[in-house]
Amino acid sequence: MENFEPLADFCFGTSKNRETLDFGVCCNSPRNRKGKWEFQPQKYLSAPRTIVFVPKGAELHPEFETAADWTVDLEVFDGRCVASVCRFLGNGELSNDDREFLRHQDVGLIDSTFRRGRLAERAIGRLRKLASHAANNKQILPLSSFGAAGEWGQRLKRDLALWREGVLPWNQVDKGILLYGPPGTGKTTFAKSLAVECNAHFIASSLGQWQSSGHMGDLLKAMYATFAEAKASAPAILLVDEFDSFGHRAKLSGDNAQYMLEVINAMLEAVDGATGREGVIIVAASNLPERIDPAFLRPGRLERHIELSKPDTAGREAILTHYLPEFSGNGVLKETARSLNGKTGADLEYIARQVRQRARDENRPPRIADLAELVPPFIPLKPDELWRICLHEASHAVLAKVFDIGIITSVEIYTDDHRADQDDDIHGRTMIFAPHITLHTESSYCAEIAMKFGGLAAEEVFVGDRSTASGGLEKGDLAEATELAVRMVGMFGMGNTLHVLPVRFLDAKDAALFQKYPFIQQEINGILQSAFEEARETVIKHRDVVLSLAEALRQKRHVSGHDLDALLRPLPTGTPRAVFTRDRHLNKVPLAP
Repeated sequence: MENFEPLADFCFGTSKNRETLDFGVCCNSPRNRKGKWEFQPQKYLSAPRTIVFVPKGAELHPEFETAADWTVDLEVFDGRCVASVCRFLGNGELSNDDREFLRHQDVGLIDSTFRRGRLAERAIGRLRKLASHAANNKQILPLSSFGAAGEWGQRLKRDLALWREGVLPWNQVDKGILLYGPPGTGKTTFAKSLAVECNAHFIASSLGQWQSSGHMGDLLKAMYATFAEAKASAPAILLVDEFDSFGHRAKLSGDNAQYMLEVINAMLEAVDGATGREGVIIVAASNLPERIDPAFLRPGRLERHIELSKPDTAGREAILTHYLPEFSGNGVLKETARSLNGKTGADLEYIARQVRQRARDENRPPRIADLAELVPPFIPLKPDELWRICLHEASHAVLAKVFDIGIITSVEIYTDDHRADQDDDIHGRTMIFAPHITLHTESSYCAEIAMKFGGLAAEEVFVGDRSTASGGLEKGDLAEATELAVRMVGMFGMGNTLHVLPVRFLDAKDAALFQKYPFIQQEINGILQSAFEEARETVIKHRDVVLSLAEALRQKRHVSGHDLDALLRPLPTGTPRAVFTRDRHLNKVPLAP
């Protein structure tokens, strides 16, 4: 902004006595840290005509806003400006491509391009080489390595291209996406890669960065400035990291509740784009999506929600190939990708960096053997561990059949074939096609919970103790069973009380839920304990079928189709869902005959 005042003087004429100028020129400075204006508009409004410069999105002084006759958005440095500068400084003629290229460069680079009496074409040629070198050094990954998020990114790339051409209106383009998942899965890298693929400006920020500016006024000012920068640079990808830091309005408490409420409301206004954010795509990243206010996640704001999990074998191969392109297509790289189950994109980048570091230390090019040596040796399951997993998955299938949960399509275990791609703690999976249920009942919920306890019950019945196979994971058996029980008690009054909680408080992953509502924990424990006992008794009753299916899994690793049907045929079929009885304290009203 400081360049505009001398530029205006240059264009409109200068004078030692500014009070005699026909034009008053002012740069509208922001408020100070105390929220006060540090200049007096009347000093400039005394001129016959006044020109006020203010950044897009910034606050204009009320006196200027009242007196304004005309407001215009300046197109800074268009093709005419380039031609004028070249003529004024004697820099020669420039092609349309060179003019367009310069429009997207930093101010400092543009300034160094135009030197009096020197051809700008030569400087632009050197600048193009520098820009190309910088682009090649960007640490990005192909969108194809990000799974569902990558597919969304490819569609966005197509839509942005159509929007640039004026074919697709902005209201038909996705406005934002929430990426969630464990640390290291590449949420930030995805946003950078998306910006490069879409040829869009990239801006990264967070609540912590805005908050470091000072008090609330400074925070909001910094936040609005970031959105203003994104709008001015559109199309732009705006990454807001650690998005869960804003919190959930319904869960605010303590002395800072009002403060955070105002911050959340301001962010909702910015994300909503009520003042217009055409060309700005917001990528929100979070490790804890359950802590985000639902208002952020509605259509028009962060309308797409995609979990960015650890890459599968194909994703790991694509990432390694990106960082080590000289090994592309090498069979050893493919095998290495299979052996790195559970590694995140950050882990794979570190491994590739180690390969190059080893080559530099020995003053030679990287070798595929370097990559193979850095991969930890694969340790297969021990025989007793394998048998435990077989029993675990077989029991899930048997209970799903007995309790009529759905159609069991396949049962498999993962050992030396490295198919546990999504989580390194998963060693088996029972695939169940469950039909849509319009109305769930207490019995149907309890039956599903008991089925999830099948693996735990089988380990206790056949092995004598329990392992970590059912817990420790966000989507593990115990976690999913607990979540179902929370819904039963908290939402549908299926416990010993008809008292329920508002849906916004029901988060089984939030430990504060049990502290705030202690009756929930006791109710849930009763449901889970009853379901586990039912699962255990059912496993004992049908132990022969469990053992037969477990043995087939030990031999084949995968059972489906006719083989699976034959093994499950001895189980009862066509029976209604099991009804679980639990002690109740509600008054029973007899039904009319």
